[in-house]
Amino acid sequence: MLLEKRSRSSKVINEINVVPYVDIMLVLLVIFMVVAPLAVQGLDINLPNAQAEEIELENTQPFIIDVNEKGNYFIEEDGDNVQVSLGFIEDRFSKIIKINPDIEIIVRGDQNTSYQSIAELLSVLQANGANNFSLATQP
Repeated sequence: MLLEKRSRSSKVINEINVVPYVDIMLVLLVIFMVVAPLAVQGLDINLPNAQAEEIELENTQPFIIDVNEKGNYFIEEDGDNVQVSLGFIEDRFSKIIKINPDIEIIVRGDQNTSYQSIAELLSVLQANGANNFSLATQP
């Protein structure tokens, strides 16, 4: 009899209160909207200006090397720009050129970097079999 009274007096609620979930979702949305622009990472390179036509790239992914104004070298590794040495570039490029001897190499050098840094990089690339490289400029 005691069981019958409980079941009659208390009703089971079969609804889920979604208001707290909506509040949490809106807070997360605002957080992601604020943080997303800050998460974009890149290397600030001021390319020199030059009159040149745009080069059509093949379907392969080019090997891009950035040189900042201090003469430091950067390559993209797992979505991040990582500072590397000339020796590292030589080692990495020698492995890549064995797989794809016609790979496109793009050197993006800052307009304020020394000519020596670019010349050393091009020398290393050429010594390792590079025959298809170009210097990026700002149109």
